[in-house]
Amino acid sequence: MRLALLAGNVKLVSPQEVQFAAERGALLVDVRPEADYDAGHVPGAYNVPFYQPITGWSPMKVARRVGYAMFGIVKGTEVNPTFPQDVKQLVTHAEQQLILYCSQGGVLEPNDSYRKGWQTRSLIAAYDLMQEGMTNSLAVMKGGYTEWVNAGRDVEIMEEVAEEELVREDVPMR
Repeated sequence: MRLALLAGNVKLVSPQEVQFAAERGALLVDVRPEADYDAGHVPGAYNVPFYQPITGWSPMKVARRVGYAMFGIVKGTEVNPTFPQDVKQLVTHAEQQLILYCSQGGVLEPNDSYRKGWQTRSLIAAYDLMQEGMTNSLAVMKGGYTEWVNAGRDVEIMEEVAEEELVREDVPMR
């Protein structure tokens, strides 16, 4: 995945670059769950969750729920099957830059901590969009929403959200 993202020219951009890009018409997409988005997000960002709660009760879905429960995760997730289409509906023109972010942002380049980079929701989502033929100027915000907040940038809050509703980076790898 990392090599495909690098070959696809996916960029990691800083929060400062995100703000400038948004002012120039870039589309900001928060791929975190709705509860996290409601608790705080980058101003002007749209929420299109990459993962959703597990739906249905097929044997495979039950097995996924059990697998999550074995690790103490009550609200297991699965890939949102409509994610690519939902994002495509937001894009206004073929040249529009698309910037994705999650909680952490991820790393494409290997370093001492991550030999093969560090996959996060936003990087996996960017890969998924590339596989669906979205060749817009794709970027992922370095450090994600956490870095945005730590940089002291403005946030929008939709409503008060209980701490237990927030979903962390405990997402399945495909």
